[in-house]
Amino acid sequence: MAKNAYIDGRMHALWERYEAQPCWDELCDEFPVLLALATCEQDKRHHGEILVSTHTRMVIDELLKDPDYATLDGWARFLIFWTAVFHDSGKPDRTKTEEDGSITSRGHSRAGASIARREMMAAGMPYAYREHMCSLILAHQIPFWLYEQTEAAQTKKAIMLAMELDPLLLIMHARADARGRICHDPEDIKMRVELSREVFDELGLFDQRYPFANEESMLAYVRRDDRHPAYEAYMDFACEGTIMSGIQGVGKDTWIAENMPGVPVVSLDEMREEMDIEWTDNQGRVVQAVLEAAKSHLRARRDFVWNATNITSDQREKVISLLRDYNARVRIVYLEAPLDVLLKQNREREASVPDAVIDRFLAKLEPPRDWEAHEVVRVVRDAVAPKSRYGSVQKIPAP
Repeated sequence: MAKNAYIDGRMHALWERYEAQPCWDELCDEFPVLLALATCEQDKRHHGEILVSTHTRMVIDELLKDPDYATLDGWARFLIFWTAVFHDSGKPDRTKTEEDGSITSRGHSRAGASIARREMMAAGMPYAYREHMCSLILAHQIPFWLYEQTEAAQTKKAIMLAMELDPLLLIMHARADARGRICHDPEDIKMRVELSREVFDELGLFDQRYPFANEESMLAYVRRDDRHPAYEAYMDFACEGTIMSGIQGVGKDTWIAENMPGVPVVSLDEMREEMDIEWTDNQGRVVQAVLEAAKSHLRARRDFVWNATNITSDQREKVISLLRDYNARVRIVYLEAPLDVLLKQNREREASVPDAVIDRFLAKLEPPRDWEAHEVVRVVRDAVAPKSRYGSVQKIPAP
């Protein structure tokens, strides 16, 4: 990993140098994870250029030639450039040759977003820009198939995406991705991107997020198939459940003590201690006990905190579904600290875990998106404040 590459300005210097003269080898020197792209092959039907590294360089070249690229402010150009660099970084881990001889890379978008997240955390990129970049990588294939969905499915996907990324940047990257390859159907793939662009345009999402009537209208629309986005939902919550989210040692207990004194807490760590079960043991009994404790608060219509790592969307979804079943308002509080601070704080905890465990959790990390809950609170300590040399970011929303 390229430690402090953002903080020290090396990423900015590399980007500016590449704009003037392509310097792929220098990018690989700074981020060795990219070296694997030079030996990863793709199916020649969709990528006649074969190697992922060749495709990535072609995508960057097409992006820099896009007339819209020059109209972006400095921050947006910086962000979409590095998105293009890392967009297929997950392919080496996800590529396999099928029985019929075809080459596939299922899941490479998610793997690439995870790689980019860890690399950018080490580089010290501020949270908002890092997560915007990861969202673009995770969604980079969607413009190739969005228009094929039903109108309702198109609308929902576009609205949700616009809550975590700038659709203009997504479409610009997809255009470069479509042009930066050798394939048997180049015009078809370009057409797909433009048809998907119209979905965002017709919904007015290039200028703003969708204007839901209230927070329940948003969450019910995202989670249900029978709601129109314009429907105004009635809000009368029985209580509020706060879901803590963050890597071990980030300070969740301290935040709860300082911000929610007196509010009941159900905690996996505390339950493990009470039941004398180690975190390396089977957690079935612990989870069941915590569930019963949470249900007792919900039945009593009492606000409470669910305190656990909850670092993946799947983990949070289980708790959110439970809260929704009892008509509770859902709030997620996500905490993050720079890597060196996180590791130090973890080592100082009584219930600390090995650094290797932290690394595994970071590989799984999926910070919450705004559409997961009625409210998402982010308490993030960036390694450095965003640099001001490129001006303020007007079109890049915090995810």
